[in-house]
Amino acid sequence: MPARYDQTQTIIQNCQTGPDTFLMRVDGPEMAQNARPGQFAMLKIGAEENYDPLLRRPLSIHRTSKEKGTVDFLYKVTGRGTKLLAKKKAGERIKILGPLGRGFRIMDDTVPVLVGGGLGVAPLLFLAEEISGRKGVICLGAVTRNQLLEIDKFRETGMEILVATEDGSLGLHGFVTEVLDRMFAGLDHASRQRIQVLSCGPTPMLKAVKRVCDHYGANCQVSLEAFMACGSGLCLGCAVPAAPRPSRKGGEGTDFLHVCKEGPVFQADQIDWERI
Repeated sequence: MPARYDQTQTIIQNCQTGPDTFLMRVDGPEMAQNARPGQFAMLKIGAEENYDPLLRRPLSIHRTSKEKGTVDFLYKVTGRGTKLLAKKKAGERIKILGPLGRGFRIMDDTVPVLVGGGLGVAPLLFLAEEISGRKGVICLGAVTRNQLLEIDKFRETGMEILVATEDGSLGLHGFVTEVLDRMFAGLDHASRQRIQVLSCGPTPMLKAVKRVCDHYGANCQVSLEAFMACGSGLCLGCAVPAAPRPSRKGGEGTDFLHVCKEGPVFQADQIDWERI
């Protein structure tokens, strides 16, 4: 079983980086050494002796520093839990369980293409820095340019950056999946077959990414978000429908996959996108 830790860590910083978006850095040398891009952690928002909020919050691991022993989380204030999290100050302590789940798996002899929309960029910076210097492309999308997160840090990886904004304020006027489609359209067949797409973002975006990859015959991995209470497969809150498969009795059978254990990163064809 991969190493994971349930420890109380010190917050080094917790600052606002964009509209309702915050970056929290914690001291966590064990997690920094063992985390892999695409994994996540469960954060206890209340004080250690306080059970309000009762449930921990799952956050993608945004990046790590093995040298400094730190772990970063990029999150958006969307409800009471993350609103309380945003109020925490440097020097406070927070209990964290992780790293959890299965991360991205880069295949040999492929050209990685990272596709992120909105807060979906959170786990992709960790991945981009892990493969820094390798030939690849990063496609980033947002509603408007001031919602494009961490774009300067992505540029530092040396990978090609392609951008789309829905209001046309930066890059292509449209969706990030249109950028992906144009990129594929400009390649020959052999080049398309070497592409491996690794994506994270809202479910409608992931569905569109899957359609583009299917059209061009490209391998695709997706990182899913789901409600979860435990992060270990016990609560069943994060179950998503698996793609239909032949059953022993003939016809098709449908199973469920747990985002916290089998994911959060899946091969796109593992998921039943019609039912998710």
